[in-house]
Amino acid sequence: MQESHPKELRTMVSTIEHFLARFHLADDVDTVFTNGCCYWFAVILHCRFPDSTLMYDQVENHFVTQIQGRLYDITGDVTEKYQVKPWDALDDELLKKRIVRDCILF
Repeated sequence: MQESHPKELRTMVSTIEHFLARFHLADDVDTVFTNGCCYWFAVILHCRFPDSTLMYDQVENHFVTQIQGRLYDITGDVTEKYQVKPWDALDDELLKKRIVRDCILF
């Protein structure tokens, strides 16, 4: 990293540390990924299973991953628990901006 931009470097380090800190909000990993970081676990599953789809439940404000027709989060198969639609199909732009701000970019 270049030392010519120490403020930008400090900002980036702070952003990274803040992101990582969210994964330590609870001692129980299930709690972390079901209360605030569900999007990131859905992304992990999506990366591991590339033929999957990121899904979102607007009522529960929860992200899951659809893999071969079943829904999964950190707790396992949650197909019967959530009413989801593909994240890419969410057409309420204001809602999507809020979710990105509060749940993804936190």
